[in-house]
Amino acid sequence: MGAISKKKVPEIAITFKPLNGFAAESIASAQIKAAIIKNQGRFPDSVSQVNLGWAKRAFVAEPATPEAIAVLAIDKSGTTAQRLMTYAFSLSRREQVVTGWMIADSEARQDVAAILSYYDTMLRTNSSSRSVILPIMANALSNQTFLEPFAELLSANPPWARFFWAQVVKTPEAIGNAALLRERLYKENELTESYRDLGLISALVKNKMFAEAEKLYGLLSNMPTDQYLVKNGSFEHQPKYPPLDWQLSSNGEYGAAIGDGSLQLSAIRNSGGLFARQLVKLPARTLEIEVQSTQIISKDIDVYMNISCAEATDVRQRTARFPLVSKSTRRKISNRSADCLYYWLDISGRALESGDGLDVVLDSVSLKLE
Repeated sequence: MGAISKKKVPEIAITFKPLNGFAAESIASAQIKAAIIKNQGRFPDSVSQVNLGWAKRAFVAEPATPEAIAVLAIDKSGTTAQRLMTYAFSLSRREQVVTGWMIADSEARQDVAAILSYYDTMLRTNSSSRSVILPIMANALSNQTFLEPFAELLSANPPWARFFWAQVVKTPEAIGNAALLRERLYKENELTESYRDLGLISALVKNKMFAEAEKLYGLLSNMPTDQYLVKNGSFEHQPKYPPLDWQLSSNGEYGAAIGDGSLQLSAIRNSGGLFARQLVKLPARTLEIEVQSTQIISKDIDVYMNISCAEATDVRQRTARFPLVSKSTRRKISNRSADCLYYWLDISGRALESGDGLDVVLDSVSLKLE
């Protein structure tokens, strides 16, 4: 009876003889957990005599009671507390009170590697802890000192890695260091299932960290970022890391797709919008843009190219906008006096209400230095 009720109803289990040590441990642990909740996550400085008594009785009856030893450790200080809690941790790595104390102690000693090691233990032994631990870990990555310990821990590809990266891309404060961490972990012919590379690049762009996004894109795509001003301008392959390569839009009324070496734009009557865009880095020079189309574009539709500054700047930047009306469209753009380095290259369009809809095929888009 004591064995059956030791966890769920320990108050009943302790009435039987001989005393069930695990039931006494449950009582001592429950009181400590209540105290931690009352202290808003902080461990108490001492333990009540009643609770200490339950912990001692639990240990005498069952020496392998990790939470009872943890209660005894909390009542101590210094090396004695650390030694007792280390014993408790060696008995079980599934007890949150024990692991939580080890994390708090490591934080007090500023032992980053130890902190991450205990987080790793909690995530491996208790999947329900992800919702609490992963946001803490993602926020910790905003601190530069966590970079190398994170790299060492994640190099072993722990089972929770993919959940960690999914959390990181939603944590703006950590995005910059996350890009550096991803670079440290990169290996040729690596398996990428654990990463969220597309989400990471998108988050970098969203936070206007364009240089970091471009550097990471060059590493992951194995393509020199300075080889062409427009990436995949001949539409030879599907975009993998938009908007560093083409970002395509599509809904029920209009959309864009890449196939057969071309960019295909389509829309029903009286509909349209942004079909495709790409983030480009333009030098302070005079540039020539050229767009090749399969056919002459009908007068019933409006398709145009737009180049605008993507950076946050107080200086108002000029926007270059010109229509695509023939099979070959060329324009010269002076960027010599611009106070901007990164631009949005947009392809937009709309089908008129009186027409038959929009159906345009673009063969290539290129930007060249004059």
